[in-house]
Amino acid sequence: MAQHKTVKMPHVGNSEFISLKKSRPHNFLATMEDAKLMNIRNGYTKSLDDHCQLITGTQDESPMQMFYKDKGVFLTGGTGFFGKIIIEKLLRVTEVAQIYLLIRTKKGKDGHARIEDLFNDPVFAKMKQINPKYRCQITIISGDCSLPGLGISPDERETIKENVNIVLHSAATVRFDEKLKMAIAINVHGTKEIIKLAKEIVHLKALVHVSTAFAHCNMRYIQEKFYSGMMTGDNAFKLTECLDEHTLNTLTPTIIKGYPNTYTFTKVLAENVVQQDAQKLPVTIFRPGIVITSYREPVTGWIDNMYGPCGVIVGIGSGVLRVFTGNMDNKAHIVPVDMCVNALLASAWDVARNTYETPPIYNYVPDVDNMVTWRNYMQTGFKYVNDIPMRKSIWYPCFTIVPHMWQYHILCFLYHTLPAMFMDLIMVLMGKKPRMMKIYRKIHKFSNVLKFFSSNEFRFDNDNVRRLVDKLDERDKRLFAFDMRDLDWTNLFRVSLYGLRLYVVKDDPSSLPESIRRIKRMMVLHYTTLAIVYSLAGWALYGLVKLIFF
Repeated sequence: MAQHKTVKMPHVGNSEFISLKKSRPHNFLATMEDAKLMNIRNGYTKSLDDHCQLITGTQDESPMQMFYKDKGVFLTGGTGFFGKIIIEKLLRVTEVAQIYLLIRTKKGKDGHARIEDLFNDPVFAKMKQINPKYRCQITIISGDCSLPGLGISPDERETIKENVNIVLHSAATVRFDEKLKMAIAINVHGTKEIIKLAKEIVHLKALVHVSTAFAHCNMRYIQEKFYSGMMTGDNAFKLTECLDEHTLNTLTPTIIKGYPNTYTFTKVLAENVVQQDAQKLPVTIFRPGIVITSYREPVTGWIDNMYGPCGVIVGIGSGVLRVFTGNMDNKAHIVPVDMCVNALLASAWDVARNTYETPPIYNYVPDVDNMVTWRNYMQTGFKYVNDIPMRKSIWYPCFTIVPHMWQYHILCFLYHTLPAMFMDLIMVLMGKKPRMMKIYRKIHKFSNVLKFFSSNEFRFDNDNVRRLVDKLDERDKRLFAFDMRDLDWTNLFRVSLYGLRLYVVKDDPSSLPESIRRIKRMMVLHYTTLAIVYSLAGWALYGLVKLIFF
């Protein structure tokens, strides 16, 4: 039986270190070096010397480490949640020669300013210890996926053509409510421009296009193969050129019919572009499920956003989200970001060493032998919300899941709208700006976005991912672990809540004891309030019955 092991980790910035449970024992941990290596992979090595010796590849490099050694990697989407972990992993575990990051100017900051902000993220703390000269391995390429030629200058384009070996295209607009014109420009035309650039690269070994497991969510069983869409990527781009934006926005529901949003629709079109334009390239399509916090590396529970299921848990923990709709017995196709990145890097390694007639596709989702439902996710998250409460929660966490929309609307009015109106009234009387109704409008919009994915059941084929696991030798199975059959879901949910509290809500770990005491006081207040409300309701009902019948 797997044993719980509590390991004291070295302090790196603000972090919370908790016990980790290995879900399956590994018989190959027979030597001290193997044990050290497992500790490093799990993110809690005590010795920096051990870490440098075993991880950076100075001794007994693994096949995947050898593949990335001295290679040039061109990465799009590097400033995003997923991209940060790709950068961190390559700089910490491999001896990659150079990472060329395509970065656009945003909010008045150019790529060089944005990269400095990026490396200030605590997720890079361990990497900086191991690889203090990491900045020498980073080259900024100014550009934008929505522009012709990616907006790259001729000189920088020449640099890429001569020095890059691996292209990882993970840039995309992930906004579900993105305007169709912009979504096509970034997700579809940007992919076409990436392929055009890849064809010019002299020593190209691999091109990985990051899609999503839900690209073909108009179907309920999704295999690891190409599907034909309602139109081609080229035709979609022509459509945006011949229609003005107002007309295009008006026609969007008709154009994307069968898809819940412009994100999934344009991801289908992008896959079509890969199928049509990249046939002669060493290309693969990587389809991750719903990506959440890190499981083990570089730190447990890291995340930098509140998208998707993680936003639900933050809403519950803060006491503002009290009702949600969906079929909670459906499977939750969520994956931790670190294991997801490992699988992505393995897919590039695989396509570089094998010749495929058609580009291989990897559905990276929970394995059928180790799955959880949305009910498991919500209930486990709710359980740990009380053990790991948030410091500024406005009320005791209480949460109800309903399958029908009529139930949802009634409970939303009772549990969300009425309390929000009451709290806003108090704020107005105190001379403060009301804000709760505004918060709940955002929550309801967010809930409507997730409703499609929580209400529908999806099944995925992942045979290619299973075969990819089997191709790795034992060293790479440790260094680049991504076998979802090994995942301990309970532990993942627990570290996720720690990570959300620390990295998103920004609660200091030292505030946890006081937060626990505070949530206990809130619990007493919550149940006292319920008792009073139910008593008054019962008294009113009794009076009404007495008035009518007696």
